[in-house]
Amino acid sequence: MGEDEATTPEGDPETDLPISEEAENPETVEQTAIEQLQSERDSYLSDLQRIQADFDNFRRQAQKRQTDLTEYAASGIVEKLLPVLDACEAAIQQGATDVKPIQSSLLETLQARGLAIVGAVGEEFNPDHHEAVSHEPSEDAETSTVHEVMRSGYTWNGRTIRPAMVRVKG
Repeated sequence: MGEDEATTPEGDPETDLPISEEAENPETVEQTAIEQLQSERDSYLSDLQRIQADFDNFRRQAQKRQTDLTEYAASGIVEKLLPVLDACEAAIQQGATDVKPIQSSLLETLQARGLAIVGAVGEEFNPDHHEAVSHEPSEDAETSTVHEVMRSGYTWNGRTIRPAMVRVKG
């Protein structure tokens, strides 16, 4: 063998191996890299959207808990004011007319915030809103109705905080 044969790789079976087309074509390599980056981007975007939705749900739940807690605290204060309303009502029934403006003012303020009076004569008996002290049978009535209100009942934003004490007929 001469010097020329040793320095040229021609005819050497190890160097004549075919090179893959992907390695030769830089566009294909670049396209594969782009597809991989797009896949990663989509994965990150999906993760971000899921985390954002989880955070929005958490924020709504926290707001609802805060609102519920505020409503619960307010109903506790209103329950403590019910004896004052009862005293005003009893005083008015005894003829003390000077208490009427105080009762009216207190009721207007509380009703604007969600208080409702339950238990009017003639309305249908509802065990969720009324506490029957006595029941008088009546042949002409198909349903039980409130015949007399002994103590007013109250609801706070739709939740009964004290049922009305009533006599029922029917």
